[in-house]
Amino acid sequence: MSLTARERAVLAREQAADRREAALLATDEHRVQTEAQLREANEHLVVATVRANTDTDAAEHATAQMAIKAERDFLTGLPNRALLTDRLEQAIALAARHRKKAALMFLDLDRFKEINDSLGHLVGDGVLQSVAKRLQAGLRKSDTVSRQGGDEFLVLLTEVESVHDAALIAEKLIKAMAEPHFVGGNLLRVTLSIGISLYPENGKDVETVLANADTAMYHAKRSGPNNYRLFTPDMRAGPPVHEPD
Repeated sequence: MSLTARERAVLAREQAADRREAALLATDEHRVQTEAQLREANEHLVVATVRANTDTDAAEHATAQMAIKAERDFLTGLPNRALLTDRLEQAIALAARHRKKAALMFLDLDRFKEINDSLGHLVGDGVLQSVAKRLQAGLRKSDTVSRQGGDEFLVLLTEVESVHDAALIAEKLIKAMAEPHFVGGNLLRVTLSIGISLYPENGKDVETVLANADTAMYHAKRSGPNNYRLFTPDMRAGPPVHEPD
């Protein structure tokens, strides 16, 4: 049966409308698919960025921790010799600028070897940790306590006015240390031998100030336990022999 011209025209319009609708549907599906792909890509980008930032933070934290450990004594957490040396250099520069003094104390625990030999190294380590805390408690925040190694400590006093100030601090630390230390079920008494060296009187550079504090400490130790000595030039005439505790 043949179609009239009008029927053919109507059919053509319907077919054209169907094609347009199909095209629109395809366009919508493509748009939806594209948007989904974009969302997924953005999500991956966000995740990657978060991971990258997390990895960076972790790396920076690890680096900071390594730097801290490199400057700290493993047992007491105090600054080590390297960090103390750097701070002493800064203290000397500051004292020179402000026309003041810097004092360095070299501390040694008297008869510490007896504690290690009789009670063991765990108790000895506990004593060192207790001593470190007590030294810190007796100083200003601007001062530095450092563990030199073994049973030796260094104390840096910044911007002191006179040798008398350093002597007062030494007496204060000796008195504070006299209080018993309770470690591992043991009540222990610890005494100190302290040598004191001042900038600029006893040295104009880090090495000299350190060496003279060390020398004064060994003179104090040989004079008897639980005392301090200020460095004097005549101490250089006969360097003390380093004797065991």
